[in-house]
Amino acid sequence: MSSLDRAKPRADRANKLDSSRLHLTDDAKETTFDEPLWQLAGVVEASEEARSERETELERTATESLALLAAIVESSDDAIISSSLDGTIISWNKSAERIFGYTAEEIMGRPTSVLASPNCHEDGVRVLDSIRRGARVDHYETLRRHKDGTDISVSLTVSPIRDASGKITGASKVARDITGTRRAEQALRNADKLALAGRMAASIAHEINNPLEAITNLLYLLEHETLTEQARRYLTLAQHELTRVSHIASQTLGFFRGGPAASSTPLADIVDSAISLHLGRLSTCNVTVEKIYALANPILCNQGELRQVIVNLVANALDAMPNGGRLLIRIRAAANRSTGARGLRLTVADTGAGMSLRTQRSLFEPFYTTKESTGTGLGLWVSSQIVARHKGRITVRSSQSPDSHGTVFSIFLPYLTVAPSGEQEHTAALRSQQLPLAIDSANATSHGDESRHTPSQPDQPSTAYNAA
Repeated sequence: MSSLDRAKPRADRANKLDSSRLHLTDDAKETTFDEPLWQLAGVVEASEEARSERETELERTATESLALLAAIVESSDDAIISSSLDGTIISWNKSAERIFGYTAEEIMGRPTSVLASPNCHEDGVRVLDSIRRGARVDHYETLRRHKDGTDISVSLTVSPIRDASGKITGASKVARDITGTRRAEQALRNADKLALAGRMAASIAHEINNPLEAITNLLYLLEHETLTEQARRYLTLAQHELTRVSHIASQTLGFFRGGPAASSTPLADIVDSAISLHLGRLSTCNVTVEKIYALANPILCNQGELRQVIVNLVANALDAMPNGGRLLIRIRAAANRSTGARGLRLTVADTGAGMSLRTQRSLFEPFYTTKESTGTGLGLWVSSQIVARHKGRITVRSSQSPDSHGTVFSIFLPYLTVAPSGEQEHTAALRSQQLPLAIDSANATSHGDESRHTPSQPDQPSTAYNAA
């Protein structure tokens, strides 16, 4: 075999090997070109999924955080309010509704000036100026105005609200109602004043007793003289008024060292004796009195103290009706809804001008008066103390509406088996001062008559009476 023949198979085998190597090289080229692309696509897809999960987790966390913050704001006992830099209210929580009286629907979009008290109107302007400068206001005590027109003592903390870039966009206000704290502090101051007033009144009453005894003796001697019928009537009235002054003096001492003894007395008799002291003013003021007494058992009470309560209420009613009106006094059986205790309810209603909500809230506080220099602010406070000593309750309702104006005082007195607290046995002379005053027979009220009127049958009662 020639060398050419032997070389040909080797060439064929080389060609096959090269062909095989070329095929493998092509496969390798495909492998090295395609696999990294699929791996890159998988990495990108996994990265996008991870990013989507992180975004979802962040959104969920943000939502939960916002919900938690919203829950904290809504459940806070303090009013939390936010406003824009021009003072427009943009958020309002539940405590703000409770403290200021406005619902979120009523107040949103309105200026914060609606909450400003006329006594502190410039405070809001100064606070907003501080916020615009980036300053913070901490625990600033001031007054704010409730929806009903009353002033509220609040402690304010105001902070600026900033956006992501740090720009101030509004103000966040936290208002804590400290009205109760201020009232407690005022009550302590009033207690000190009352203690001093009690000591002074007791001293004065003690000094008054001596001339009163002399006048009592002189009237007693005059009673045995020959007098005309007119003079004897005047003497009787003078004795009654002297008895009243003596009782007031002894009661003033009683507030300081304990009062006179209690007795079982028809409430109607006490009311009639109190009204008799105002017969002159009733006629002068052209006030018609309507008395409605239901049949009732006597109550264990201090006659003089209850008479003072009724005298005070009637006097206030007459002050409210200088140009005439109607005065309704009613006694009926009643029960305490919370305790079930049986007793009597005394209602004193007038058709006067009525009282504002602010006045009604402060009515039984010591030294609160609307009569300026002519009032002491102690009448209704003393009355409430007397009713409380008799285990009773006094309430008031009033309206200033042009169609139905007037005031209604309601006193519930339970039937007591034990004398009111603070009662002590007293002398027979003091007991005689507690006898009901005589009333003209023409004006006497039959306790069995449900609709006896004095001095004459009036027109249909006003709306104020319907509330009674």
